[in-house]
Amino acid sequence: MTIERDRYFLEMALQEAEKALEENTYPVGAVMVDENDQVIATGRNRVHTQHDATAHAEIDAIRKAGKSIFLAKVNRKKFTMYTSLEPCPMCTGGILFAKIQRVVWLLNDDMGFGGYKKIQGTNVFDKKFHEVEAVEEPYDDLKEKQMELMKRWSSNPNNVTQLRKAVIQEGRP
Repeated sequence: MTIERDRYFLEMALQEAEKALEENTYPVGAVMVDENDQVIATGRNRVHTQHDATAHAEIDAIRKAGKSIFLAKVNRKKFTMYTSLEPCPMCTGGILFAKIQRVVWLLNDDMGFGGYKKIQGTNVFDKKFHEVEAVEEPYDDLKEKQMELMKRWSSNPNNVTQLRKAVIQEGRP
C-alpha cells in the first residue's frame, strides 16, 4: 500500500511542479499528507510569482498547513511531505522543525540547491534526522518527468541564467 500511496502523492506533487513552471517559476511541487492519507496542504514554488525568495514548494505547503502542522507537532502525529525535488537547505530546516516525520522526493538535486542529504551528512541535526524517514527517487518514470520539467526550466526567461544573459545583452553590469 505504501508504494501505491507514495506514487499517488508524488504524482500530485509533480502536477504542482507543472503548475509552477506554467507560472514561469522553478518547477517544484509539494504535497503534505497526514497519517490517514488525507491531504493537509499542497504547495508549489512561487518565488517569481510572489517575488519572495522563501516561497519554495515545501515552505508553501508548510505555511498552508497552518494550525494542522502545529497540532500534529504537538500531538506527535505523523505527516509525510512529498516533493518533486530534493529539499534545499531552507526547506530541509522547515521539514525538520515542523516535525514532519517522512519525506519522499522524485529527483535528487546534487548539482543544484539540494540540501537534505548534505545537511544530514553534517550530523548537526543528527537527532532530528533520525526522526525522519527519507525516500529518494522511488519511481524512474516520475523522476524522468521531473527531469524534463527541470530541462524546460533552463530555457525559461525567469531562470537566473536567462536573467543574467538579458542583463549582459542590455549592457548593464
